[in-house]
Amino acid sequence: MSTKIKLTQKEKEQLLKIKKTNVSSIIRDRAQTVLARNEELTIANIAKALTRDDKFIRNSIILYKQGALEVTNFVSNNYKLSKEKRKAIIKIIQTECPKDLKDFNFTTQFWSTDILKKVIKKKYKIEYKNIKSYHDLFKEAGFTFKKPKTKDFRQDPEKIKEFKGALKKSSKTTKIRLSW
Repeated sequence: MSTKIKLTQKEKEQLLKIKKTNVSSIIRDRAQTVLARNEELTIANIAKALTRDDKFIRNSIILYKQGALEVTNFVSNNYKLSKEKRKAIIKIIQTECPKDLKDFNFTTQFWSTDILKKVIKKKYKIEYKNIKSYHDLFKEAGFTFKKPKTKDFRQDPEKIKEFKGALKKSSKTTKIRLSW
């Protein structure tokens, strides 16, 4: 498709109106591109003046010729939870244990990012790419991320105290030799 343009006075006025009133800087730059190309400026000069690349300039002209100058196909945040869904998930986190959820067969009573991920995926068909998004949901719900300390359930606190006391006594009387 050719990038040459000849505009009528009415088309120029419409483009000037778009350039002055449109909220989107992308659409304003598209209108400016078409107006500048009508004045027979080169694509390189227009790109330099608008601090855009040549591809943007060519695409703007093509969109204008197709009658889609003001159309934007921005990807929406469909992969994110809406405010209502987010509040519902936070309420579930705060009020229910995973094993109490009816539609799921969880056996644990504590929340984890894996469990939250499964709940959101099944309820809303949404899966975050980054685990931080799940951590943020927990944070909003008032939870903090803590790694459990490793402790064997068979440990006897009295025997540990006795061992530490004996270790201190023996370390004072024992001389340690270092050799290389």
